[in-house]
Amino acid sequence: MNKSLLGFSHWCVAGEARRRLSDFGYWYAPDGRSAAQQQSFERVEIKPQALECLFTLACGRPFQVSQDNLFAEFDTSDSTFEHDVYRQAEQYITEPQTLPRDAKKLLLTLLKVSTPN
Repeated sequence: MNKSLLGFSHWCVAGEARRRLSDFGYWYAPDGRSAAQQQSFERVEIKPQALECLFTLACGRPFQVSQDNLFAEFDTSDSTFEHDVYRQAEQYITEPQTLPRDAKKLLLTLLKVSTPN
């Protein structure tokens, strides 16, 4: 996961009011989350990671979804998180009007900078 791009993606999703809050008002529990905590994490991380995916690909870099719970003591194989992130990224591409305003600006800038003339 590219931490700086993930920070930008959280910023884009947060909106004006939440940008004033610590960590943009996102809940976070460290590695080793319970199954319930992991489900909560995945629900709120779909859109930020979908944006991170688009930003990373626009920079010509590979992207990998991160469940960010390496020490889980439960089976995570039935999680649909990775699919959900890519499905959200695809929706942003096919329905660009659903992109947060600042995410659209950043994405267009990254595409202009990284596209050879």
